[in-house]
Amino acid sequence: MGRPLSGDSPVKYWLWLILLLALSVVWSQHSQAGQQTADSSQDMNTVQRLHLMAPENSGTLRDGYVPESPQLRAQVLQNLNEFRAAYRQLAPALEVLALPGLDSRQSLAERLGSALAFQGLGQARQAELSLEDPSLVPAPMLLRCAPKDFKLVQRLLEALSPYIAGDVLIQFDENIRTGELKLYLLGRPRFSEEGVAIFESRD
Repeated sequence: MGRPLSGDSPVKYWLWLILLLALSVVWSQHSQAGQQTADSSQDMNTVQRLHLMAPENSGTLRDGYVPESPQLRAQVLQNLNEFRAAYRQLAPALEVLALPGLDSRQSLAERLGSALAFQGLGQARQAELSLEDPSLVPAPMLLRCAPKDFKLVQRLLEALSPYIAGDVLIQFDENIRTGELKLYLLGRPRFSEEGVAIFESRD
């Protein structure tokens, strides 16, 4: 600023100086907030982790496949029916793929695909998967979708949660079309007496 001009009062000079300092503080805070927003957006474009809780009364878990109970199937179909009604206009579709090498994992994928197909929400599909694929990040279950589908994915996984429990890694990809979802079963599930599949780690 320099010295006050001739005729200017010292009070006016200091008032201007205080105003400029206040504006610089506000601008600094605004810039930091913008940076935090950008960082949050960057996180949303990478991954999020969700945990589907296992039932409290799971009992003794088995390594081999256990078919779902009629009550469990009825609950999942009801959940998916409500989900379909809520997202009818978006018409989402979920493909379920299982890592080869474990019959129980493939049977679970077919079970999930059957329930989805019954409500017109997806299917199970055979695929050549390998743990050596660098795109398959370490997770018992991996779901890939567009960043805008996060809320939708949360609702869909909640609908399927009577069938599956454990950690699900949500991987966002800007190149995936909205409503196009893929669920990869990569872990080794263990089953409750009612047929709930609980994933504790990746295979």
